[in-house]
Amino acid sequence: MSGHDFTPGARSRKGRPQLSPEAQALADELSRRAAQMWADSEGGLSIREAVELAAFRMGVEIQQTVTEPAVE
Repeated sequence: MSGHDFTPGARSRKGRPQLSPEAQALADELSRRAAQMWADSEGGLSIREAVELAAFRMGVEIQQTVTEPAVE
């Protein structure tokens, strides 16, 4: 690993359901990988792009947000 080490911070989940330990571990790993990719890109990736790339590389499907209305 390079000089960038990411440790997820404290979570404030008031009013939100807790993630299972497995889901939390997956979320933490995704966050760590995305932060690493973003730092390594030196401005070449946005944090969103880094998260999407990390998720893709981890084999995790992320829900796509539709920004344009559907044409009927």
